Amino acid sequence: MLFGQGVVDALKYSQQDIRGTARYMGMAGAFGALGGDITTLSQNPAGIGVYRNSDIAATIDLSNQVSSVNTAGVKSTDNKFNFSCNNFGFVWTVRFNQEALKNLNFGFAYNKQKSFDRTYKTAYSGITGASSLSGYIAKLSEGYTADNLGYSDNSSYDPYDQNPWLNVLGYQSYLINPKSTASNTWGSIVGNGSTATGDLYVREKGSIDEYNFNIGGNIYNVFYWGIGLTVTDFSYDVQSGYGENFTNGYLPDANGIMGSPNANGWYLMQNMLHTNGSGFKANLGVILRATNNFRLGFAFHTPNYYKMTDTYSASVKYDFTQGSTSYNDLAETPSGSYSYEFQAPWRMIASAAYVFGQGGILSFDYEYTASNGMSFDDPYTIDMFYNTNQEISEMVSPMHTFKVGGEFRITPQFSARLGYAYQTSPVKSEYRSGHEIPTAGTLTQFTLDRATNYFTVGLGYRFSNVYVDLAYMHRYRRSELFPFSPIPSTGENPFNPDEVEPSLAITPQISTLTDHNNSFVLTMGVKF
Repeated sequence: MLFGQGVVDALKYSQQDIRGTARYMGMAGAFGALGGDITTLSQNPAGIGVYRNSDIAATIDLSNQVSSVNTAGVKSTDNKFNFSCNNFGFVWTVRFNQEALKNLNFGFAYNKQKSFDRTYKTAYSGITGASSLSGYIAKLSEGYTADNLGYSDNSSYDPYDQNPWLNVLGYQSYLINPKSTASNTWGSIVGNGSTATGDLYVREKGSIDEYNFNIGGNIYNVFYWGIGLTVTDFSYDVQSGYGENFTNGYLPDANGIMGSPNANGWYLMQNMLHTNGSGFKANLGVILRATNNFRLGFAFHTPNYYKMTDTYSASVKYDFTQGSTSYNDLAETPSGSYSYEFQAPWRMIASAAYVFGQGGILSFDYEYTASNGMSFDDPYTIDMFYNTNQEISEMVSPMHTFKVGGEFRITPQFSARLGYAYQTSPVKSEYRSGHEIPTAGTLTQFTLDRATNYFTVGLGYRFSNVYVDLAYMHRYRRSELFPFSPIPSTGENPFNPDEVEPSLAITPQISTLTDHNNSFVLTMGVKF
């Protein structure tokens, strides 16, 4: 693929967060067996059946995203503030007052499921050929010739139409050079004897927005059911820059092949990617009031079927000096776009709650996300994403989310809430270092998330038919940050790869990215 999608893209597209009303967030989202809250329309649609009155509510969120990167003991921190309306909706109740069917409810809810808004940066020192982006590109270019990656005298030939963009851009900007005439092996501008430092900067924006349309009912005040259709809008933007300053680098000689290490200079690779798309899925759920105090819930979400479009471009600005010769220019890719389909994972939610009369609530949720079942598809080609989908099934694990939340009614009108949630990593641990992680296009940096922890607290006040809720949520997660993927050498026994542990041919400096997100949430609503 000249520009396509990889495992890290699938992980990004399928992310879920705990967002919704302040009451929902104050209890860490442990609402699957409770219902009666606008956010349950996107979690367990049977929650709409619990309503006995119509309801309308809106939620505003002030978030502070703190991203810190630690590279070899050197720490860089960035802060982003974001103010948004992350949830609103209404439920309309039709009362039948019959013995069996008590009411039928219709609802709509908007929920910002995920925000991608963050900035992070880091610096690298002691870069060698094996830990340089140019070395990574040289390794990926093995098997290509200069004629493949360069412009031909034949004006109809465009290497960007025929070969991977990263390889072509690397050659056009002198980051890689052939080792000999007509050779299909490459050397990087940072090689043996070179010294270099580097910098990485990443700015991400965008969100996953859900629009839920639900219907549900109440049977005998014992069994509550709900069916929902969810339409999803996806938007993601990333701008990144990776650069290196080097001495004793390798530029081409008079024959156009890699020369002696006598060049100094710097380069900066910049990437722009915009992804937008829309998807749909169906949700089914039930809640059983087993006793007056004990409730059970279950919900199933079908896979989310997306149609996506990527728009992308990249460039390398470089300034090199080799003796009296200067190389100073800008190499740019064309602007490209590509449309494809993506299937996000299905989810299952099992819940239990205990209601202590008028005193409070204790609730538990378990959520299973079949992340290893994600897949890409291009309806106009055959097996376009076969390798990528195989890599997803090999590298990605199902995700498990555990939520516990409690509410204590201090007075009939005033309540306090507390919650905690834990979400496992979707990436198998053995892929966090040493294994190659295939990436697509010219965007080489990526993160592999570890487990996510949520700590929540909230307050609520009811007066007449109006309610006001406040919540604070702290989300904490650590990730491995790669400027590009490791690549093992091919020195292992080809008939028994497990016999000898292969050494690494490309060894990027792996950083630790720590995200702290602090959200302050206010919900106001009225029931009628």
